[in-house]
Parts: sequence; C-alpha cells; structure tokens
Amino acid sequence: MDPVSGAKAAAGTLKGAQSAGKELGSVVTSQQVDMEALVQQQHKARVQAKLAEQRRATMLEVRAVEKYEQQKAHEREIEKLKQDTIRKHGKTAWTDVEAVKAKMERERQEELKYMDKDRARQIQVFYWCLTAAAAVTYLLKLYK
Repeated sequence: MDPVSGAKAAAGTLKGAQSAGKELGSVVTSQQVDMEALVQQQHKARVQAKLAEQRRATMLEVRAVEKYEQQKAHEREIEKLKQDTIRKHGKTAWTDVEAVKAKMERERQEELKYMDKDRARQIQVFYWCLTAAAAVTYLLKLYK
C-alpha cells in the first residue's frame, strides 16, 4: 500500500466523520430549538391562564357587588311595598300577604313535584318501549 493513498483515505475518512459530526450537531441544535420553543409556549400559556384567572377573580368581585346591590334594592322595594300595604289595608295586611306568599310557594313546590313524577313516568314508558322493541327485534332475528 502506498503511504500517500493511505493518507488520502485517512483524510477522506476524517472529512466524512467531520461531516457526520456537523449533521449530528445540527440535529441536536434543531432539537434544542424545538424544545425551547415548546417551553416558551407553555410559559406563555401559563401566564395567559394566570391573567385570565386574575380577571375572573376581579370580575367575580364586581359581580358580587352588583348582586349585593340588587339584594339591597330588592329589600328596599319589599320594605316600601310593605309600608304601602300597611298604610292602605291596615297593620295585619302584611301578615296576610306573607300567608298568601307562603301558600303560593307551597303550590309551586307541589306542582314541581307533580312535574317530576310526570317526567319519571315518561322515562319509565320510554324504557318499557325500548325493552319491548329490543325483544321484538330479537324474536324476529331468532325466528327468521
């Protein structure tokens, strides 16, 4: 073997190894860039979620204040209604109004109870029909 050709072969091998090393380095660098982009994306998502939570908490306080004001306005309206009723119909009129209100609430609760029973019956009928249809289908398949 000629020493010059051996040196050339060794140089070629070294150049190939150097090229492979550069490609491998390029792959590693690309992977690191992708990983860093993912980390940055997750960081951005966490920051946005935190800001959204802060906005929601702030808005919750605003809504709580609005609800409080509505309750106070409702209480004032009820008090005004009470005073007007007492003035027009006498001292015991408001007690009568509260009795009528309680009766109306009981009737509403009773009607809701009946509605729930009706729903339960409809669901029960549906499942009975479903069972019957399944049985008929099974029998038709069985004796076909």
